[in-house]
This record gives sequence, C-alpha cells and structure tokens, in this order.
Amino acid sequence: QATPAPTIPPSAPIVSAAHDPPAAASLPSTAPPGAVVATARRTTDDFKITFPFGAPTPAALFRRSDAVWLVIAGDKAIDVSAIEREGGPLIANARVVDLPQGHAIRIKLNRPQLASLGGNDEAMVLSLANAEEFPPRPLTVTRNIADPAQANVSVALEQPGPMLRLADPDAGDTLTIVTARLPAQGLIRRQSFVEFALLASIHGVVIQPNADDLSIRVLPDKVVLGRTGGLTLSAINGSPERVAAMTGPVFDIKEWKKNQDENFNQRLDELMRTASLATGDAVLPAHMAAARFYVARGFYPEANGILHLGMKDQKAEDIAGPALILRAVVNTLAGRPERAMKDLENPAVGNNFDSQLWKAFVNARLGKWVEARERFKNAEFAMMALPLDLQRLLLIEAMRSALEVKDYSTATARANDLATIGIPPELEARIALLNGRLAEALGREKDALAAYRAAMTSTDRAAAAEATLAEIALRQKNDEIGQDEALSELEILSVTWRGDRIEARTLQMLSRLYAEKGRYNEAFAAAIKATNLQPNGPATRAALEEASALFSQLYLTSRGDDLPPVEALAMFYEYRDLTPIGRRGDEMIRRLADRLVAVDLLDQAGELLQYQVDHRLEGAARAQVAARLATIYLMNRKPERAIAALRSTRIADLAGEVRQQRLLLEARAQSDIGRHELALDIITNVSGREAVRLRSDIYWASRRWRESAEQIELLYGDRWRDFQPLSTSEKSDIIRAAIGYALAEDAIGLSRFREKYNAKMDGNDREAFDLASKPATANSVDFARIAKMAASIDTLDGFLREMKTRFPDAMARAKLPPAIKADPNPTGALPAIRGLKPVAAKR
Repeated sequence: QATPAPTIPPSAPIVSAAHDPPAAASLPSTAPPGAVVATARRTTDDFKITFPFGAPTPAALFRRSDAVWLVIAGDKAIDVSAIEREGGPLIANARVVDLPQGHAIRIKLNRPQLASLGGNDEAMVLSLANAEEFPPRPLTVTRNIADPAQANVSVALEQPGPMLRLADPDAGDTLTIVTARLPAQGLIRRQSFVEFALLASIHGVVIQPNADDLSIRVLPDKVVLGRTGGLTLSAINGSPERVAAMTGPVFDIKEWKKNQDENFNQRLDELMRTASLATGDAVLPAHMAAARFYVARGFYPEANGILHLGMKDQKAEDIAGPALILRAVVNTLAGRPERAMKDLENPAVGNNFDSQLWKAFVNARLGKWVEARERFKNAEFAMMALPLDLQRLLLIEAMRSALEVKDYSTATARANDLATIGIPPELEARIALLNGRLAEALGREKDALAAYRAAMTSTDRAAAAEATLAEIALRQKNDEIGQDEALSELEILSVTWRGDRIEARTLQMLSRLYAEKGRYNEAFAAAIKATNLQPNGPATRAALEEASALFSQLYLTSRGDDLPPVEALAMFYEYRDLTPIGRRGDEMIRRLADRLVAVDLLDQAGELLQYQVDHRLEGAARAQVAARLATIYLMNRKPERAIAALRSTRIADLAGEVRQQRLLLEARAQSDIGRHELALDIITNVSGREAVRLRSDIYWASRRWRESAEQIELLYGDRWRDFQPLSTSEKSDIIRAAIGYALAEDAIGLSRFREKYNAKMDGNDREAFDLASKPATANSVDFARIAKMAASIDTLDGFLREMKTRFPDAMARAKLPPAIKADPNPTGALPAIRGLKPVAAKR
C-alpha cells in the first residue's frame, strides 16, 4: 500500500492571479539568473512555445474560456516575454502567476486554437494550432462504492507530480491541479459529481471542489478523491472490481499493432488458448482480446462469433460497457448497424467519449447524418487515441456526415486530417469520391469531375457506382448531358449496382427523368421500387414525395389531360397508394371518374364513386357525390342502382339545389323502370327547364303523346321568334313534338306548330317536319317510318344535357384527350331518314 501524500488543508495559502505581475515583455536580459526562458516560433500552421527545463518537469495544461493555463511544478523562474513578442495577432497577452511550489502561465488568445503539449525530458513544447499536434492519452475515472461509507472516485494517472492550488480571476473560483510528467494525459470531457467536478484537461487533473471537506490524495498511479463518510455517488451496474477492470478505451494502439504485425496463426493460437483456459471474471476480457485481433485483421463475423461465445454465460447486468461497445463496432463493420445501436443504447455503455464516438459512427452508417455530425463534433478529439486504421474509417464517416448536412468547413478539416495520416490504396477511391463532393459543394466543378472520374476507374465497385451517379448529376446540372444519354447511363447503373442507398438514389434520378419525359408509369415504378428497397432512406423519401406530387398533378390538374383514359385508369389502380389522403384524394377520384365517363367507361367510374359513397364520405358531401353516381348509373342503363344510391344517402335539410337535382334524377330512374306516375309525382313541385324536359320524357315513355308534345312546346316557348337558327338537338325536339301531336291526332296543335317552326327548318329536317306536321299524311308509309324512328329515340341525352347546364357538378367535366374523338352521333340525335332525296332550293 503506497503511503498517501498529505492532503492540502483548507487553510493553505492561495495565490490569486487577480493581480497579475507586469508582463515579461522586456528584453531577455531582465530575466533573473537561472530562469527558464521560453522561446516561441509562429508559422502559417501553428504557434509553438518551447520551455527548456533541462529535466523532467511535472505540468498540467487546460483551457478555460479564452485562456490557456499551463501549470508547472518547480521553483525555477520562467520568462514568457517571447510569447507576446512572437505571437502577433494570435496572442492577447501572456502572464506568469507564482504559486506555492510552482508557477502558472496564463495565455489569453484572440481566436480559438487547439492546445496540445509535447516534448521530452529536456524541453516541453506547447503547440497552439487548428489541430492537436500531440494528442493526449485519455484518462479514466472510476467510481468505487463497495462500501458507501468510504465511497470515492479515482483517476488513473501515470507519474503524478505535486498538487497545486490556483485561483482563477476570470471564473472567480479556486482549482486544485494535479500535475504529471509527459507524455500528455488528460480528461476528454468535464465530469460533474455532487462534491466536485473534474474539468476537461489536455494534461493533468483539474479539480473544482464544491465541498470544503473534500480530500485529494495523490498516489503513485492515481488520484483519489473522497470525504469523511464517503462521496455521494449513484449506483452502477456490475461489481466495482469488474467495472474498474473493464473501463478504458476499447482499442489500444500497441495491442492493435501487435495484432497486425505478429504471425497470424501464432497470435491467434495464443489468444484462443487464453480464452479457452479463462475462468470467472477473466472469460469476457480474454474473448474480447481475441475479438480485437479479428477486427484488426478484418475478420468481422469471426469477431462477432468469439464475442457471442464470451457473453453467452454472462448475465446481462454483468456485461460492462467496453464489451458492448466492441460488439457494436463489430456489428457495424459487418454491415449490421441496427444491432449495434441496440448495444450502444444500453445504460451500461454510458456517455463517455468512446461511446459517443462509436455512436456517431453507427449513426453515420444508418444514414442519420445530423446526429452523426453532432456526435463526431463532440468526440472528434477521441479519434486520436485509436489505431490509424480505425481513425481513417471514423474520419471518412465524419467527413460524409458533414457533407450531408452541408457543414463544408468541418468536411474540409476532416479531409485535411485524412491527408495528414495518409490514405492507403484501398481507400483512395472512397476518399476521392468524398473530395469530389466537397469540391462540387465549394464550386470547384472541374476538380469535382476529376475526382469522380478517378473513383469511377478504381476497382472499388461501390465507390465507382456512387461516383458515376454523382458525375451524371453534375453533368446534368451543367447541361453537359442530354436526358436520353443520362437515362441510358442511369438505367445501366440501376442494373449493375443493386441493393443499397446507391440504387435508391439512382432510382430517384430515374423517376425524375421519366416524369420529365412523360413516361409516368415508369416514373412511379422506379419510385415504388426505391421505397421497397430502402423505406427510411432520405433519397427514397424524396423519390416517393416527388412521385406523390406527380400523381396528384396528373389527376388533379390539366397535366394528365393527354393521357388516354384507359391508361389513366390502369395507372391509377396500379399506383393507388400514391393517392393523397383527405379532400384532395377524394377530388382526385371524382375527376378520374369524370374522365372515365367521358369515354363511356361507366362501370369503372361507378365503381370508384360507389366506394366513396360507401366508405369515404358523410353528410351533404355524400349526398352530392351520390347524385353524381346516380347520373352515371342512368347513363349506364342501371336505373335500379341509381335509385338505390339516392335512397341510401337520403338525409334531411339538404340544400335546395342538391335536393332538386336528386329529385330529378330519382324521377328519371323511376320512369326508366316503368313507374311513370310515381316519377311525375316526385317532380310535381319542381320547376325549371330540366323539370319540363323530364316531364316530356316521362309522358313520351308512357305514350301520352299530346302531353309530351305540349311540354316540349312549353320548353321552347317563343324560340320560334328568334332569328338564331335552330341547333340539331332543338330540331330533333321540334320534330318529336310534331310527331307527338300527329300521333295524338291533334290537328290544332299540328297547325299551330307548323305555323311556328316551318320557316326554321331546312334540309332533311324540313322534309321530316313536313311529313310529321301534315295530318293528312298521318297514315302514309313515310309517316309511319318517321313515327317508328321517333318512337325509338332515346330521350336520355336531352335530359342529361339539361342537367349538365343546370347542375354542372353532376356530370363529367373532364376533357377528352386529343387522340380520342367525340362521338359524331351523340345519343338522342335524330337518325338520318332513309329513302328521301334532299332537294336543293332554287329560285
């Protein structure tokens, strides 16, 4: 048991830096004899300060706000005048504060810099730069709560030096600092406890006490913090001995190098022998060592297997954080990041720097770029404690994450880090691809194309495929490639590279190009395929959103008017999942039904609207769509279904127009199934042209010729007085009314009708009107032929025409595509009269 160093009593003198001594900015000759004279050298990359102590000197280095504190144990005076003299705009000022048993140098910076401490036994070098030149070894903190009455916290520290106290004038608090010899070793992040806080440090241990009776003991290999009655510490999983044994970084640089350099079989036999002979608490560490060997050699499934073997007999609560982190790393490298995240979310892992770093790595592999970038920023300094092979993997993902969230300054820094540590041949293509993306984002498009083409010609097929995709996108943006050529290259890429986010992005670009070319079916197919491939990928979500927007445009705007109705219907049924929800989706289906009605696809239109009536709509909206559905059923010669649709949606307090429309439709349907009297009763109190027309049709269907003719005469009123010629449909109605008067043998009505409309007839219509309006010829062969044809006239067309004029929402409004011609002989038009020779008028 090491003899504890004496603790510092609360009454120990405290030297405050509040009243700094004058700056040592004078000539070096003013330094006292035997003083250590610091030298400084500033370059474009860094600012280095050298302290030639001439012997190993314990020190501590940490940063608070805009000041860097270097605490040195020893009684030698220190001259720092060169720091301000050579620092230029980087250094605001540099001061030396005398402490009992040492000195503190406070260097205030004008802009943020990363501080690192290096050197040897003869001289200490403080470096200020944009990157850490001398990465520190991270210290581990262990909570010991086996006996709550003696609970304490220990920090493993090699070669600790004297303990000093410093009053910070900026923060107004007093710090206790434990110095140590080089190489640098510090706490990566601040750790707060009830009685004290351990501040982040580059070298040494910096303690901020919160309790007056806090005791700090410096032992040969650690610093122990406690108090009378024990510290207030929360419980942790597993025994204290197990936790103490399993804490620390998962990967050690020396072990990694040994695993890579030694003979494969000999090293594997040694590790396997150790793992097989291990018992008790040594089982899991032995298996972890074998797993780390496999990871160093790139055998990730084998590493997972040996870890599984080591953990299978362990209780879940006894598995410490490093083991879970190692298994997460192995699963991620083996292509199973989802499993890795489950391990990293285990409470036993905690939030130390190692777990944060690997959580960032897993999030990057899962495509969660924002989370990955934030975690990398919080733990990027921890990369320096890892082997170079793992550093490269982490830097690549950190650079990719920064690019995905458009953090180009961080991406540039990561690219520089990769260039600094060196790029092996097997990673050149991947890094060239990332450099190309960075160059493209910064506007250096020629450099980007060169980087993409370098990756395309590599043997790394994944990098080559992604580079091909990026190169096509860049050339498209610069109008250097046409749509057809881009489509051809993307189609080849979609076939040659399958199954990951690269294919998903390829399908997204294909979907967009297909839409621009009017190949809508292929555009939807590509988007759906991408969705099935990667349901949660960002490129997939973007492709699906674009496809859904295109689907809405085709069926809700005029963009899809050129589609043949049959193709539109087939495409709708195949990709109906893209239909927007709510009101826009209902409107889309109604517009599609209108298009189907326009080309006599009445069964399909009725099926669409029937589903809406049965499952989608309620209240007045349901009654209104049911009226449109009844119209379609009437057009399709299904009056019974029209009546059923109207009756099943009947409600009280309907608006006047909707109610009138439904009464007219029901009356027409009742007439079509032979209930003429009921039909007349339904529209007894309904007025308007459409009601008059419907009454005429009902009378005609019930062979009440005179009443039908009278309704037509009432419908046209004084139309005979207008100078405007009669239309074809109007002539058909007039001839039908004349035939009705003739069949009813109403000579007075015939005479009146002939006198009104004879002058407005011409051509074949005049011949037919003359024959129909002459009572003397009512029994002739020609009149019998005309009467037979008139009796076979379908009156539905005229009724629907009037309904469309009066209630436009009840009829189809879609335009016919240009390729489809309207029927030249619409239903209800009077057929040509055979056997009559038209006679041209002559003077």
